[in-house]
Amino acid sequence: MYSDSQKMGIRKTLGILLGIIIVMLSLIFLNYVTRDVTLTPEQAAKLGYIRFEQPRNVTVPNLLTEQDARILPMHFQGQWDFLYFGFTSCPDICPTTLAVLNQALRSVEVPPRVHLVTVDPEQDTPAQLARYLSGFNPDFLGVTGAHDQITQLATQLNVAFGKVPGAEPGSYTVDHTGSIIVLDETGRYAGFIKAPHQPGQLQQIIVGL
Repeated sequence: MYSDSQKMGIRKTLGILLGIIIVMLSLIFLNYVTRDVTLTPEQAAKLGYIRFEQPRNVTVPNLLTEQDARILPMHFQGQWDFLYFGFTSCPDICPTTLAVLNQALRSVEVPPRVHLVTVDPEQDTPAQLARYLSGFNPDFLGVTGAHDQITQLATQLNVAFGKVPGAEPGSYTVDHTGSIIVLDETGRYAGFIKAPHQPGQLQQIIVGL
């Protein structure tokens, strides 16, 4: 049996050990939540994100949002933006990509803004973009405007697109780049995410921006 003084000493020792353990666990947790999670270029590339060493300036042409409001030169500043060039009558890759983006953003604390930049401005009016995007995510944004203005933006972002005649007379589809364009918080072209896209892949990229 232990004496009262021995019991007190044991309690004191256990208290000290418990305090040390708590401090150590706190330091480990603090290191975990504050560590730098920015992806290295190699890690980014493995996920399909080609990040430029030097982001490129972008001149915003005269475009419109899905709310029929003019897009100002400062529009793409203040947050990260993902731009996907597609169109609302696209039968496959466009709805698939938007659905994957919607799924990826669900568990991201600070998601980037997602924009569908139409490559078929003749058909994709602001109202049409608004209707279409509401089926994926009410926070998704649309971009439209005159064809030459869309082309001006696409050229700066290395995006190619063009009409392809359809099977029926007068019908057509639009071939376009499948990558997701990444603009940084200053509105510069930071890189692009190659297709195909997966929710987990996009989540890792977003967290590591």
